[in-house]
Amino acid sequence: MFVAIYRWRIDPDGEHDFVANWHRITRRGLAAGSGGSSLFRDAEGCWVAIARWESRQARDAAMRSLAGDAVDAELSERARRAVLQRFPDQELDGVLDCWAPLPANPTAQGRSR
Repeated sequence: MFVAIYRWRIDPDGEHDFVANWHRITRRGLAAGSGGSSLFRDAEGCWVAIARWESRQARDAAMRSLAGDAVDAELSERARRAVLQRFPDQELDGVLDCWAPLPANPTAQGRSR
C-alpha cells in the first residue's frame, strides 16, 4: 500500500468548491484504481487529505492518465484559488495495513463544521 498525505490552508469562502473538487478527483481516482481518500480539517483549520493506492507506481500511472482531462476546469480553478497555503506532501510506503472498513454512516457523509 502507498499513502499520500496532502495539507493546505483553505479560504473559508472557497471551502465548498475545494471539497467538491476533492470529491470529484477522488471519484476519478477510484475509477483509475485508487483505494479512495479521506479529507479532514484539524483543530487549527488546516485541511488534510489522505489518499490510498496499491503502490506509488499505480498512483503515478493514474495521475498521468487523468492529466489534461478537463472534466470540470471551472471547479478545479475555483478550488485552486481557495488554497491559501499548501504544505509539502508526505508520501508513505505501507509496512503494515490493519485498516478495516467502517460501517456506513450516511449522516456523517459530507458533514462539515
